[in-house]
Amino acid sequence: MRRRGIWIAGALAAALGAAIGVHASSAAPGRVGVGAATANGTYSCLVGQQRTVNVYGSVTLPPQDGKKQPGLLVVTTGAKTTTKNGVTTTVSQVGVGAKKNGLKIDKSSCSRVKHQIPLKPKGLGSPTTATQNLFGHISVNCATRSHVVVRLLLKTKAGIPTHALLAVRNTDAKKRLLAFYEWTPGKVTAYSAASCSQLQ
Repeated sequence: MRRRGIWIAGALAAALGAAIGVHASSAAPGRVGVGAATANGTYSCLVGQQRTVNVYGSVTLPPQDGKKQPGLLVVTTGAKTTTKNGVTTTVSQVGVGAKKNGLKIDKSSCSRVKHQIPLKPKGLGSPTTATQNLFGHISVNCATRSHVVVRLLLKTKAGIPTHALLAVRNTDAKKRLLAFYEWTPGKVTAYSAASCSQLQ
């Protein structure tokens, strides 16, 4: 049996937990006020053999069956899986969750790079927006090469993510931008390249 490790509803604990084998980003947080911080990091991430990257953003939803449903922002490249009790789960490489210490990076698949990519949707299509009352999440799949470059600018308050800008770029000769997301726990706005497909 095989399933995606995407962080939906009660799956957050599995995606952010030790079973995923990820840990806090090494992007140095900068103090911007009492209880507030900003992390700005760019990563080169390995892509699995399927040569597809998924970018998923969701808003915080009311609890379901007693389980919290915090908003999420996740990049999954298919480069890593884990198997437990016969179930294979695809590990997410870069992720944000609207919970305490909700920034995680899979450093076994992603490495920090010095150069940065613009945090703007230049060259991408029209935006799609999700809120609690509209869609709730936005998920896109994009074809890519063996690596993608991911830049994340994250703001937190008291250790809880409050706002993020995320850009994902291909590593082909033209270095085309694939997706750009602006995320808060209450609203997600996504832009993607024409070559990407939006999932339900």
